[in-house]
Amino acid sequence: MFFWHLCFFTLTLVFAFTKAEAIDENEIERFCYPEQHKNTRQSCECNNENAPPWGIRAINIDCSYKNLKTADFSEALPLYVNTLDLSWNSIDLVPTLASDSLRVLNIMHNNITTVTNKKFVKVTNLRELYLNWNSIQSIELNAFDELAHLHVLDLSHNNLHALALQLFRPLLVLDTLNLSWNRHLNQTEGIQERDFYRTFGVYSKLRILRLQACSLTDLLLPEKAPLAELDLRSNRLEKMPTQLPSTLVKLDISGNLFHTFSAAMTANLSASLSELYVEDMPRLHFVEDNAFLPLTGLQKVSFQNSRRLTEFSGRAFGDEASRFPELRTLIFRGTSVGFFNATLAPIFKQLTELDLNGMPLVCDCELVWMKGLIVETNGRCFNPSRLRGESLTTAEKSDFSCAHWPHWVGGLFIFGLILLCAAGIYAIVMCLRPNRGGVTLRRKVGSGSPYARVTIEPNRQENYY
Repeated sequence: MFFWHLCFFTLTLVFAFTKAEAIDENEIERFCYPEQHKNTRQSCECNNENAPPWGIRAINIDCSYKNLKTADFSEALPLYVNTLDLSWNSIDLVPTLASDSLRVLNIMHNNITTVTNKKFVKVTNLRELYLNWNSIQSIELNAFDELAHLHVLDLSHNNLHALALQLFRPLLVLDTLNLSWNRHLNQTEGIQERDFYRTFGVYSKLRILRLQACSLTDLLLPEKAPLAELDLRSNRLEKMPTQLPSTLVKLDISGNLFHTFSAAMTANLSASLSELYVEDMPRLHFVEDNAFLPLTGLQKVSFQNSRRLTEFSGRAFGDEASRFPELRTLIFRGTSVGFFNATLAPIFKQLTELDLNGMPLVCDCELVWMKGLIVETNGRCFNPSRLRGESLTTAEKSDFSCAHWPHWVGGLFIFGLILLCAAGIYAIVMCLRPNRGGVTLRRKVGSGSPYARVTIEPNRQENYY
């Protein structure tokens, strides 16, 4: 028995010592990069994890918010490094790094102004590169050489004025390209007139393209490109781009300068489109007949905060609701539409989300059909004044009434009544004038007038005597 107790005690000590040694080793490895700042306040935190599917060791290095500069980084990264976060530092040049295992490199929120040639040739297995939120003005032609496995490139929120021809040609499997919020990107030669893919060497199977707030007035994309998502929000488009891929699933044209939304504008789109965003439009005021007719695959449409939108045609979806079997969401929140024609009832009844919040709805007999909708709309009456602020859901059907006569008839009646009153007042005044009915206001002074001048002369009889 004593022997077994001794063995158990020995194994416990060995286990405790091994565990303590492992903890110390992990504690030391926790701050592992860069070498010159190891285990200091500027040292980066390194976390180990077992990456799927085979549990291979992977290290994620977090160097964010360390006030590090380009010179502080050593070229060689630790073994098995998977992600490196250099965001929110004082980096002015992309550091030269070397690693066969690095997959994700994040250098956002720094002070980089130029991306020079061949900065990534020693991290050839990179999958995601984030250079957004810098001050990048130029990218040299060979900057992305050797990044043949890159899937995601984010260059948004920079100050790019021009892109070099064939700049993205080395990116052979690029899936997502984000160039949003480069407000002077429209100054790039040919970016609005030529095929965007061919001009800049974009991978033909790109799936997501974001060009938000780039001051574009047009865009030319190959029709056969398998692009699924296109973001053109906050540009200067006055019409739909001349040529768009037929494979688009999600399209955002919000914040542009369209005046109307018509069938001519959607003619370039196809039935594959499921999400359409037409939000924050500063000039849009009318959605015309058959505007959505080609988009039979629509699932969601949003006009949120297009404040000048006042009219939505009852035939915007054509004459047959059955053509849009998948449509489930319509958002009109923050628009100025006050009325929906009852011809939209079949479309509205199949929705699972209908947002009418903040709209000046006219709750009269022509809108009473909306009381039959099951979906909660969050809409409230603006007119008539007796129903102002009342929810569509809680208002009674009997309150949705209309006048028996057209509004212009009432106005004409009131105008006639005013004329009649004016004529009566005029007649009364004329009747009371003193010069009517034998009464004169002023009398002429003459010989027959009681007000004639009286001359006092001496009595002739007295003179006679």
